Amino acid sequence: MSSSPVAPATPRHGVDAMLDAMDEPTPRCPHPQAPPTLLLTPTRTRRKTTSTSPASVFTLNPRNIATMLQRLGESKRLRADQIADGINSMNDPPAVQGAKMILGLHALHNRLEAFEASKPPFAVSKDTETAIYFYAAATLLSTKLSAYKGSVTKNILLDILKVNRFDLPPFIERNPADYAKVVAVVQEALTQIRSKIKKAMRALHLTTPARSAREHQNIFELTTHLVQGTKCAVTPELCARVALMRQVYIEDSGPKFWDSLDADLRKIRNRAGGNARKLTKAFEMVLSTDRATHGIDDYSIPTQVVDDVQRQVDETISAAAADKATSLPADTVTDSPDAESET
Repeated sequence: MSSSPVAPATPRHGVDAMLDAMDEPTPRCPHPQAPPTLLLTPTRTRRKTTSTSPASVFTLNPRNIATMLQRLGESKRLRADQIADGINSMNDPPAVQGAKMILGLHALHNRLEAFEASKPPFAVSKDTETAIYFYAAATLLSTKLSAYKGSVTKNILLDILKVNRFDLPPFIERNPADYAKVVAVVQEALTQIRSKIKKAMRALHLTTPARSAREHQNIFELTTHLVQGTKCAVTPELCARVALMRQVYIEDSGPKFWDSLDADLRKIRNRAGGNARKLTKAFEMVLSTDRATHGIDDYSIPTQVVDDVQRQVDETISAAAADKATSLPADTVTDSPDAESET
């Protein structure tokens, strides 16, 4: 009985074909061949070829090196004796060359130390003092400020100095004695601006005989007076801040005026609970009350665009507030007071 022919297997594809190929025996070559020989250049020929390689064209001889060093020294504006010293060092052993470099670095270090020792003591320049005053005014007249005393205003101003620098020496923050002089100028500028604001309030309410509220400066005139000599612009938001200052001053004109003002600001922020619309409504109300109470309400407050100084201050205040809000819980954030004079 003859066996039936075996049906051909169905071809496999894809990864199955790859797996099948792994199991197939490797066919042997019926006539093993010797490995191919590499055509190598004889030793003599290779050496001869190397000796005539184009690389030899770029080999520098001592004369070429001396010429190159001469030109390099002249491009660096070195003296003739300095150039000659460098050229002569070509023939020195490596250890001698290294020792010469170390001695040269020590000599350079001594010169730098002598230069630093001869410098006069650091002092904040007049130009930087003027810049600090402008930024101090923009800080205390910012509508985004959360407190007028303590470390808040001082740190904002110092943060701005770290960005702008002006003519402050690099890394002055690492020198406690010199940096203390910068901090003192910052605190003095803030004290002067606070004194100017409070004197303006006093001039309105300490006249003899006492003037009626209708004879007071209106809020636009008062705010315009406060921004004189600064880079700040009179805006409705700033007028609202000044209106709050006047309201607090009428209630507490003594040495705790700024503390009382900060306390009222804190109450407003806490009641608003981070709601910007509620804050706006609170300041709109105090501005409306001031306009109805003090002076003649026959004016309009223009909406002016703030300049770059005020914009940078406002952005710095906002960034500092955001950083504080994310670093500490709201109920633990407090402003540590500085020892600043109250005028």
